[in-house]
Amino acid sequence: MESIVDADHGFAFGEIVYSRGGVYGPLTNRYVSMIFVYEGVAKVTCDDEVTTLVGGQAAFFKNDRHFMIEMERDIRHQVGWCEGVPGKLWETEMSPPAGNCPVIVFSERLNALQRVGVDLGFESNSGLNTVRNAVGQAVYAAFFHEAQLSERDRFVPKQVKRVKQYIEDNIDKEIKVGQLAGVANLTPQHLISSFRKHLGLTPMRYLWQMRANRGRALLLQSGLSISEIAYQCGYKNPFHFSRHIRQSFAMTPTEVRANKGYRPPSDVLESPRDTAF
Repeated sequence: MESIVDADHGFAFGEIVYSRGGVYGPLTNRYVSMIFVYEGVAKVTCDDEVTTLVGGQAAFFKNDRHFMIEMERDIRHQVGWCEGVPGKLWETEMSPPAGNCPVIVFSERLNALQRVGVDLGFESNSGLNTVRNAVGQAVYAAFFHEAQLSERDRFVPKQVKRVKQYIEDNIDKEIKVGQLAGVANLTPQHLISSFRKHLGLTPMRYLWQMRANRGRALLLQSGLSISEIAYQCGYKNPFHFSRHIRQSFAMTPTEVRANKGYRPPSDVLESPRDTAF
C-alpha cells in the first residue's frame, strides 16, 4: 500500500458533522482520499467527475487538480475520510485510474478500521505515526478487497445469489443439493457448476464453511454450550461439530473459546526445528 499513498507523508484520518449542510474544498493539490458517508448525502467532485454518496457508502478518489465535497443545505450530514499523498504507483503503467473507484456499501470491518484511525487523533510522534500509517494501509487494502468482491457480485447470476442467501438463512436445517437446485430452479449439475464458477466452491462446501464460521462466532460471542451451538449450526452432534471446527481453525471448540479465537503460531502448534547458522 506504500505505492498508493506516499509513506513519507503518511495518512490523515478525520470525521465531521455538518448539522445544516456545507462544503469542503476545493483542494488543488494531488490527494488520494477514502470518503465515508455515515449520514446524509455528499456530492464529490474529483477533477471532471462527480460522484454522489449516501449514508452507508464509501468511495476512493484520486485527484490531479481539483477535489471538493458538497453537502446539501438544511440536512444533517456525517462524513469521514482517510487521505494521503499519491505514492509511486501513480507514476507507473499499472497505476489506478484517475478519478473515482466504484462506490461500495462499506462493511463493519472497514468501518471499524476507519474508526481506529479516527480515534488515533491528530497528535504526531514516531510511534503514533507508525501505527496510523499501518491502519491507513489496512483501510485502503480492505476497501479495494471489498470493491473487488462487490464488482464480482454484480456478475453473479440471480439463481446463485438466491441459493447463497437460502444457505445463509437456513444453516441450522438439513440441506441437500437437490433442495438447493429446486430453490434455483436449476439441475443439480448446473447449480454446482455455476456456484463453483462464480463463488469458487460448491454449494455444499459453502454451507459447511458458513456453519463453521457461525459456530466460531457463537463460541466467541455467546455463553451457549458446545452442544447447543452444534445443533444451532446444523451439525448432527457435538462430536461432528468439534471435528469440523478443528479442521477449519486448527483448534477445538474449547480452545477457540479459551483463546478468544487467537490461533497459536506455527512454532507452538508444530514445534518445528529452529536452526541458526
